[in-house]
Amino acid sequence: MCMKLTRQTLRGVWPALILPWTQNDELDEPRFRAEIRAYANTGVHGVYTGGTAGEFYAQDDATFQQVTSITCEEGHALGLPVQIGCTALSTRTACGRIKTAIKAGADGIQISIPFWLEMSDDEIITFFDDIVAAAGETPLIFYHTPRAKRTLSARFLAALARRYPTLIGLKDTAAPIDFAEELLKLAPDFAILGGEHHLVERIAAGGRGTFSSLALLNPRYAAEFYQAIIDGRIEEAERRQKQVQRYFIEAVVPLVRDVGLWDSAVDRVQRTVGGIDVGLRCQGPYRCATQFHVDSLRQWCCEHAPELLPTPI
Repeated sequence: MCMKLTRQTLRGVWPALILPWTQNDELDEPRFRAEIRAYANTGVHGVYTGGTAGEFYAQDDATFQQVTSITCEEGHALGLPVQIGCTALSTRTACGRIKTAIKAGADGIQISIPFWLEMSDDEIITFFDDIVAAAGETPLIFYHTPRAKRTLSARFLAALARRYPTLIGLKDTAAPIDFAEELLKLAPDFAILGGEHHLVERIAAGGRGTFSSLALLNPRYAAEFYQAIIDGRIEEAERRQKQVQRYFIEAVVPLVRDVGLWDSAVDRVQRTVGGIDVGLRCQGPYRCATQFHVDSLRQWCCEHAPELLPTPI
């Protein structure tokens, strides 16, 4: 039985699941099942799909249903709670995906606002009224991202948290730490999970954990980093954080800034260097990484941070 997700229990390290594609751009089910199973006994606190790394924007209804069913089946077999991303371009599509996710057994729904046209405050409230009704008792986690063309104020988010008790938390990997502090003053029990670049400071400010890019490379290291903070082993945590920051600044960010890869491609590179066969193929029209990028990232880790590379069991 997986842990029930609430504002009190949503915490820890949550890696995104990468979708392996065939040459026909269909889900490679055996490799996807293997991708999920690879998180067994790594210390992560749950898994999720349907964000940028999971290429939600490229999934038709049949693929979404297939991905959702496999994620819930395999995640629960490992004893891990599962969040299913249901972001879509319309309320109708989002609500339909929520119902599919709940039927499959999702423990939580992760969702951003529709992103083609910029939404007003009134439209956002109407949207949440509808998706909360569609989700029923299943908890919602709001994916707060500037890619949705709107970033919300702490005051507005706190008002949403008060209005919807089943809205239990926030995924926000870009907001500054003082944003989380302001939000938690207004909604003290809200679960905020961010990035890991300043995870020590984020948790000290009241954050609960991370939707972790690092866990794609080495989930055990990411979980140990988080646990060192929770246990108060601050010297160890700060040492790990400096190593992680250098890794992202020197090895990962250049893949975006200089090479022109998006998250879905970069995350595949990390997972491949981590030893898991998810392939480098992204859904078009977005650019795919190559073996050269994999080799370059692995070489950087070997030379500068071998501790970040997973140790074969």
